[in-house]
Amino acid sequence: MDSKAKKILFDCYWKPSSGWKKTPIDTNDFEYAKSKGLMFDPVSFTHDQLIQSVIKTCNNISKKSVTDAFISSLSNRDLEHRSALASFACGQKLPLHSHLPTTTTTRLCSICSEYEANGPIDLNILNFERIKFGGVRHLSPLYIWLDLTCFKKLEVSSPTPNDIELLRDIFDSLKDIGSNKLSDAQNALSFLKSNKNEREGIVSTLGYCGILSIPNIKAFHEHYTTGNEREYSTYAKSDWPFPADLWKPEYGLNAESIDYWFGDYLQ
Repeated sequence: MDSKAKKILFDCYWKPSSGWKKTPIDTNDFEYAKSKGLMFDPVSFTHDQLIQSVIKTCNNISKKSVTDAFISSLSNRDLEHRSALASFACGQKLPLHSHLPTTTTTRLCSICSEYEANGPIDLNILNFERIKFGGVRHLSPLYIWLDLTCFKKLEVSSPTPNDIELLRDIFDSLKDIGSNKLSDAQNALSFLKSNKNEREGIVSTLGYCGILSIPNIKAFHEHYTTGNEREYSTYAKSDWPFPADLWKPEYGLNAESIDYWFGDYLQ
């Protein structure tokens, strides 16, 4: 990744000493970052165009490529690689559908929670979140599309034996949490070279993958949970995203989902 272009992108949205900001960007800086693939011109989508694009993009990506990237990121902390698994898990079962209004607003789709028409859209803040945090909007079709479109351009490393051992340690640690508080899940992963946000992101990704066993909630790789269904959870009322917000350590981990995503690595 070009370091100058990354700095230009980050300087638009983030100040290390205080966090979020929004700073106008110099035209020459924008053109440079765009030339390096880190910033983009605004785009416009109708809801139906976006859903079709997400499904097409997911169909052109292999499960192995996103799991390779996720596992490798456990040691190299490359969050733009780590993000793709969560987006793929959410996107691969996204049903092909037309915009279906909710009962409260005609603009919002009750199936995917995307708006009827989006544009012009600033993709740059999404790409900043992708690189800085490993993504925060994995349930959003727009983020899924951007994340996986960018992911297809990356060179993914094969996981090392140490990476796979870290994956085992993650599962073992989450099975052995002493309390029943979701907030302790990220503490259980403190053996990783990471910060709190990164560890919460890993736990959230396991939720998207259906690895966190949650009563009455099917895994994303088995069933797409619609926007209407998500309204019955604590989604948007918690610091954790759906479905991780519904998990308690006592519920354990779903062995079938672990095998679906990572069985080839853990044999």
